[in-house]
Amino acid sequence: MTTERPLSETAEDGELREFGYQQELRRSLTLRDLLVYGLVFMVPIAPFAIFGVVFNASMGMVPLTYVIGFVAMIFTALSYREMSRAFPISGSVYAYAGRGLHPAAGFLAGWAILLDYLLVPTLLYVTGAAALGSVLPAVPQAVWVMLFVVINTVVNLRGIETTARTNK
Repeated sequence: MTTERPLSETAEDGELREFGYQQELRRSLTLRDLLVYGLVFMVPIAPFAIFGVVFNASMGMVPLTYVIGFVAMIFTALSYREMSRAFPISGSVYAYAGRGLHPAAGFLAGWAILLDYLLVPTLLYVTGAAALGSVLPAVPQAVWVMLFVVINTVVNLRGIETTARTNK
């Protein structure tokens, strides 16, 4: 006989119930997996696609522009940390804005972040296809975009653990 309590009876689960939330998903990602996912989602190569625009807008002060952005992101990360402590539930910006400000703010923030999740990959597919199109001009850019979509779809359909391995 084991003394280990089932997941549904943990102290953490009691805290989650206070928010009307029940843990149903198996937690399989490590801190390292989450850090790698965050780095991959931030897309380290993204600055290359917009460097010229940033260079012109900042009058050549690109490093300062990125340092200011870095400071803003540090404050954002600290804010997320505090909100995740106050509201230990899934939902990210939707849950935090909805519970911390007002449900309408959560609704708008949730849709805004969903739009981000749709537009960032689209931008990267098009930018990647343009870059590969210059390397292999015989392959149409639409083929590269479709290839990226198929690869991402297969990885995502295989589950979060496959996604974590692929990100690494």
